[in-house]
Amino acid sequence: MKARLLSRVARTQVVLRGALWAKMPLLAMAGPRVLELDRDRCRVEMPFAYRNRNPFGSLYFAASLMAAEATTGLLVFFHEANRGKKGCSFIVTGVEADFVKSAKSDVIFTCEQGEVIEAAFREAELTKERVDRTLEVVGHRADGEEVARVKVRWYWRGR
Repeated sequence: MKARLLSRVARTQVVLRGALWAKMPLLAMAGPRVLELDRDRCRVEMPFAYRNRNPFGSLYFAASLMAAEATTGLLVFFHEANRGKKGCSFIVTGVEADFVKSAKSDVIFTCEQGEVIEAAFREAELTKERVDRTLEVVGHRADGEEVARVKVRWYWRGR
């Protein structure tokens, strides 16, 4: 129930903007849109707008990294909400990115590793040990061309 509400709220632009301005104003300025959030995957679109554009006419890599991290973060929060209890703490511990092509349009970032996140929560709660997982996010332009591959390393610890 809580996870479905999170998914609906994240996809409601007005509510998402308010939450971002309250908790993550830099990301709010970039103006991402959540296109999809469910058990298996999350898709976040980063608009190609004047505030996200670098002097070379492409999307700032920082805007791309914010969108990629938000894609994994929303999926992690979805699974935490789905569990219904606060049995783990979690945080991002590293990021690695490859920018393959120039992003000169909106970019959609997709993470399809919901099952990896669910398993990490379970393992951390059972063992009470540190659990590290690397989640991969792929960014595509509107024409389907891949522009970025980002690996976001997360850490969970059971309480």
